[in-house]
Amino acid sequence: MPLTAEDRPLLAPGVVFEEVGEAGVWIALLQGVPSSRVSRAVVDLLTAMDGETTLRDLRTRFAASEPREEFLLLVQRFRASGLLAGDTKPPPGRVTYRPPFTLQFATLRAPAFFDRWNRLIVPLSRRGVLASLLVVLCLGLGAAALQTGEVWDVLTMPVSLPGLVGVVIALSVMTLLHESAHGLALTRFGGEPRRAGFMLYYLTPAFFVDVTDGWRLSDRWQRVAVALAGPAVHAVAAAVALLAALALPDPLIHQALLLLAVSCVAIVLVNLIPFVRFDGYIAFMSALDEPNLRDRTIHDGVDFLTRILFGGPRTARSLDRWWSVPFGLACLVAPIALVLFAVSRVVRALAGGGPVLGVLVVVLEAAVVLVGIVILSTALRRVLRSGVSRLRFVAVGATLIASIVVVGAVIPLPVTATYGFVTRGDRVLLVQPGTAAEAEVPDGAPVELMSAGLLASARVGGGTIRPEPPMPTEVPWAVLVPVAADGVDVPATVIAGVDVDDGGGSTPPTGRAQVALGTRSLWQTLWATGVVSPLSALLDQKHERQEDD
Repeated sequence: MPLTAEDRPLLAPGVVFEEVGEAGVWIALLQGVPSSRVSRAVVDLLTAMDGETTLRDLRTRFAASEPREEFLLLVQRFRASGLLAGDTKPPPGRVTYRPPFTLQFATLRAPAFFDRWNRLIVPLSRRGVLASLLVVLCLGLGAAALQTGEVWDVLTMPVSLPGLVGVVIALSVMTLLHESAHGLALTRFGGEPRRAGFMLYYLTPAFFVDVTDGWRLSDRWQRVAVALAGPAVHAVAAAVALLAALALPDPLIHQALLLLAVSCVAIVLVNLIPFVRFDGYIAFMSALDEPNLRDRTIHDGVDFLTRILFGGPRTARSLDRWWSVPFGLACLVAPIALVLFAVSRVVRALAGGGPVLGVLVVVLEAAVVLVGIVILSTALRRVLRSGVSRLRFVAVGATLIASIVVVGAVIPLPVTATYGFVTRGDRVLLVQPGTAAEAEVPDGAPVELMSAGLLASARVGGGTIRPEPPMPTEVPWAVLVPVAADGVDVPATVIAGVDVDDGGGSTPPTGRAQVALGTRSLWQTLWATGVVSPLSALLDQKHERQEDD
């Protein structure tokens, strides 16, 4: 419920204030947990909230020169932080749920653990640490330059199963060290990591260390160092893996080390994105000394959109910076882009992988769409409650929906179907996993032959389709998923041959084939690519059973 000038807020019990080293800078603690950094004036304002004094009187006493809307917005942020009675939240414990999809299991003995670890490490100067880090990273860049072609092959070709298992184990250890580095850096600077443990983050297992105590650090650059300590671990691991790959020529180990290096680099790059709540955002927020930067800029971005689209009232900015609105809009778009990219990579990697993987792809897509609808519906309800004209809200909403429907129906996009292929002698055969019925592959349709890598694909040839009667066979596992397992074959059905334009001599033994099916509207393409193609093997099996009956 929005605040009014007649409300009488009360400071929540258990809120205390602690002055840090900087003059005039205080920490607001809720049940002993740092909540935010505040000024002395804010401390006086919060302390005066006794449940009897109205916000009008508080504004007259402490912020008479501030606009009323801006003052109410400030108090609203106090409420959102849990500093006011009635809005308090218990501090995180051993088991904590954080909406929408995070569940944490923690130990509360983390301070003692990191303190013992800190005592075991030989003290090093800051310059020594930075110089060593710079040397290792430069050597890693040199090793990467010497192995550019091999790194590209790792990205675009199937990885061996033993190598993949080794990389997964190594990445798990690196993630543990990544989080531990945050806690160790905080301990080294005099703070205390309150909690550490294991969590399910959007259904993905991960480790975590609670470093909110970093707000006690008076030096903002120490807080930046705490945030960047984790990515530094993965950056060093990538450099070491690249150097080790130069020294170890064994193909299996060499490929695994390069894949580990590429994975660590990807983790570093994603972590440094400042528009999501990753380490890069924490470092950026700490460098600017602007608590709750993302929430404040998102508020400004949403207000801007509301005003432009629906004629909402102009409100004071939560962050008085010229880039507040574009940064907030980027914070809204970046998570959507990351999710769509991840889903597209999963769909591309698993498409054509058989009935089970096809159903998994469709379930994943449906879950993403459902979550998106819920988030959008919640945002629209908030806009409607903000006081905009209902008539304009309905008119703009209807116009946007109609525009999206029309654009989706008019824009032509190419439609493709994804199959596996195998090379046998001088023949390239299109295959579909399982015992499929006759697939609908047009005679003479163009096809692109692609390598099947975990992270990327490369064109390895092209040609045209030559349909053939379905013929049962067995193909390597790499036809289903981009993982090579020697001696592991799976049942499949040959559905067509390929007249290769470029000659079949350089075509790899296995890969993915993208068959062009013409152009359709955006909606038809999304349906064909996202639903029909992944479920094609399941539909073929059902059709075959009906024919047998």
